[in-house]
Amino acid sequence: MMSSVNFLTSIASIFALGSALQVHGRNSPNVPDVADHPSVFEVPMGSRNVYPAENFNRDVTTTWWETTVLDGHSSDASTELAGALKEASFLVLDNAMYTLLGSNGKTTGPTVERIFTFPEPPSFARRMVHDGTVYSPECNCIFFAELHPPKAGFSADAMPWVWRVDLSQTPPITEKVYPSPQLTVPNGAYYHNGSVYWAQEGNYTVPGGVVRMDPVTLKTEVVLNNWFGHRFNSPNDVVITRDGVAYFTDGYYGYDNFNDTLKPELANGVWRWEINTGDVRMVSGAGGGPFTNPNGVALNHKQDRLYVTNRGNSSDNPAGGRTIYEFQLDHHSFARPVTGGEVFTYSDSGFPDGIKVDKDGRVYGGVTGGVHVFDVSGRQLGIIKVAEGDVAVNMQFVGPWLYIAGREHLYRVKLATEGAQGYPSKVRSSCVRRNHC
Repeated sequence: MMSSVNFLTSIASIFALGSALQVHGRNSPNVPDVADHPSVFEVPMGSRNVYPAENFNRDVTTTWWETTVLDGHSSDASTELAGALKEASFLVLDNAMYTLLGSNGKTTGPTVERIFTFPEPPSFARRMVHDGTVYSPECNCIFFAELHPPKAGFSADAMPWVWRVDLSQTPPITEKVYPSPQLTVPNGAYYHNGSVYWAQEGNYTVPGGVVRMDPVTLKTEVVLNNWFGHRFNSPNDVVITRDGVAYFTDGYYGYDNFNDTLKPELANGVWRWEINTGDVRMVSGAGGGPFTNPNGVALNHKQDRLYVTNRGNSSDNPAGGRTIYEFQLDHHSFARPVTGGEVFTYSDSGFPDGIKVDKDGRVYGGVTGGVHVFDVSGRQLGIIKVAEGDVAVNMQFVGPWLYIAGREHLYRVKLATEGAQGYPSKVRSSCVRRNHC
């Protein structure tokens, strides 16, 4: 174990993996590369367990490297720690992170690229959120939504477009496309049997629910919008098993945060929808439970584990959710198809919004400052950082490439793994032959 007083000598544990952030994309202003910064910082255990300053504090809206030293107790060690954490592209908390980075000797590795910079949000918005990342092999493209949490006195808009990233182009082309009929505040999305399924929050005039979209023609169809005549509150994210069972989250976002929908008449929770039979029921959170505004959902490769994030009343609430829960799925049990719901991990930075799982069981959560990576036991392996000041909201695997949708930029990084979700072999082989996957 390395103590904090020896931190200055630990800078030798910073290794350069790959180059600095790069910039590409359509309609994207030039963003300077982050030059001469080390790519990887292996954080010494002593500096993690004992912060190298006598007095310090950090609120939930800031990153680890923005920890404030109080009462003038700054030291060379705390300054060096903050600088090393800030400058690195990857933070390593466990040696297993090097396997993901594809670095055996800790001397070569991936590059985090900025491939698109988003236009400024509308004047009524507090910020932008890019969510609902989903890949379709039919178009060899990624779709994702843009949301505008409004300023006080305003409501969110239901814009008629979503973003599409065309991976058949080099570099990828990111542009707006227009589903028809338009989606109403879409958020999460998932690919299933040739279609993209969107969880849309809805608004005052359009009930929220699940909408199926053809990824080529962009034609849409509402496939779920009520439970015994009750409107859902604000469906946020959705996943679908290979045998056609959907799990989606429903929270109070539209009413509490977007000011654009009716007062909720249902509890927050996680819902299970059998697409083939039409059976819909809440499986966690009814009347309380662990959830206050559940958010992202993800399946592992075997589809026997379901991961669900919980935001809480707000992402800047110290008592907020900031948690990923793990459930067990039994597809052969009608009485108890979903069990568990234990805490998988608790986030130190904002809250884990979108989540994904790779084929090896690692869980990825988009948070303030980057993507947190956990192994199957919930141990945090490291952090894939995004640009300073940005928030990693959601992500999508396409082969070994992890595309990260932030509030300000779209990123990608090539990792030594692939996503947990599979795709039809016939469609998939076509884009593999074109080397565009």
